Amino acid sequence: MKVTKELKYNLLVIIVLTTFDLFWDDLIGGGFKNFEFFWTGALFTFTYNIAFFLVYTINYYVLTPRFLVKRKFISYIIFFFGLILVFAATRFLLEEVVTLKLFDVHNYNLDRNDIVLIYLVDSLIYTFKACFYGSVVYLIFRYNENKSRVHQLELQHQEAKVSALRSQISPHFLFNTLNGFYSDLYDDKPETANDILKLSQLLRYVTYEVKQNFMPLNKEINFIKDYLYFYEKRYEDDFYVKLSIDGHIGEQSIPSLIIIHFIENLCKHGIINDASKPATIRINIQNDFLEVMTKNVINTSDKFMDKGIGTVNVKKRLDVLFKDIYQLDYNSEGQQFNAYLKMPI
Repeated sequence: MKVTKELKYNLLVIIVLTTFDLFWDDLIGGGFKNFEFFWTGALFTFTYNIAFFLVYTINYYVLTPRFLVKRKFISYIIFFFGLILVFAATRFLLEEVVTLKLFDVHNYNLDRNDIVLIYLVDSLIYTFKACFYGSVVYLIFRYNENKSRVHQLELQHQEAKVSALRSQISPHFLFNTLNGFYSDLYDDKPETANDILKLSQLLRYVTYEVKQNFMPLNKEINFIKDYLYFYEKRYEDDFYVKLSIDGHIGEQSIPSLIIIHFIENLCKHGIINDASKPATIRINIQNDFLEVMTKNVINTSDKFMDKGIGTVNVKKRLDVLFKDIYQLDYNSEGQQFNAYLKMPI
């Protein structure tokens, strides 16, 4: 199993803290004068550290990412008190049951009436230390990751802008020309004028509006509908692509020009003009996530999308934006090609 850099640093923290706890009392006391005392101290340092790093691990991998990072502070505090009980119960089991049975020693006097209170008070302090250390290490790693992701996004965004600039041929001239056509045709040929207006809006969205990594969902959906509209105009009565959208379309923030990747590849590389082989596009919008599902028959006269540059770039961008909290699948079943994306919104 490959040991990640993050796990290595956590193991280093464990080693340092364990060593510090093991030798601290003897160091400040002037050396190891009593071997029996040192052995007993080492034994209970070991049991303490088992409880400590059990709580440390739970906090690091569960509580901090699920509650603290998401600012669910009340939930975090509730589970923190649960960790105190975990710490106390683990120490009590190891120090007052296991070590007593194996080595005939225990940490506290079991006959004391306040033994439970002692363990709970001690565990409150120790649990706070474990959660503090674990959360600090976790947040440091997430901070560095976010810096790296932001840097990658900035580079990708700059590359996209350069690519867009290279592909533009006097966009102002183009839009002015289209607007002129629209004005000239509005009275005599309103349908053609409307098509020109849609084309102008589509091009303007790609050229000017998409300047951020995220855009409102309603704008992305309108862009997709306009895109499909022109394919429908091209094929007229022989266009067989069904678009269905479930859920509320609003101002939800989604990565710009991600959904259009699936639509574009379906239209360019799939069969969309055969009634016996209809293509489908389904967009499912939930509170926390969005799904895109496409199905189409592969056009055998064209190389399909599953190994294309666009697909690779989309995956890289999703990796940067969402790390591992998205799902992207492509699969072929005979001549049928299926694409699926699930991402947070």
